[in-house]
Amino acid sequence: MQHKGLSEPHIFLVSSNPQVLMRNLKGVLSDVQLRKIQAEVDANVVGLFRLGEQHYQFAKALARNEWRQKISRHYYGAYNVRRALALHHSGSFATDSSDHKSVDQIPDALANSGAHKQVLKSLRDDRNLCDYSHLARESDLLATVADVEQRVEQFIRDVRDFLTAKGITL
Repeated sequence: MQHKGLSEPHIFLVSSNPQVLMRNLKGVLSDVQLRKIQAEVDANVVGLFRLGEQHYQFAKALARNEWRQKISRHYYGAYNVRRALALHHSGSFATDSSDHKSVDQIPDALANSGAHKQVLKSLRDDRNLCDYSHLARESDLLATVADVEQRVEQFIRDVRDFLTAKGITL
């Protein structure tokens, strides 16, 4: 499977799910070799998490009247942090637009997972409204901009704690 923005050699060009790849290579590769693959996956988890943080920080820095952009960037902050979480937890990685449908698929083991699932789904709806509806008004949002910022910050914090507890250095 080809992924946008990736060039050879890259772990995601070998498999869209490196956890499945490593399970199937256990009888072929040594533990040392498998740890090298895991280290590469972990580096990508960190990269995705940092990308999410960058979107979040950008959103926070925008002027209050830029509500459309603030919601959109907050969404992409949460979305990329969720991608980091998914890559670490289940090995899933996607670059196609259909991945946005999975934005609320997070592990139950994550602190506040039920609340985060709802926030992520609502934030996706708000991001779509902001990015695609010329008629949208700030009052049409499911949550206020201030609430979104606070909820995304909590999501990032909970994912950071989860990944750190799993041995990922962020």
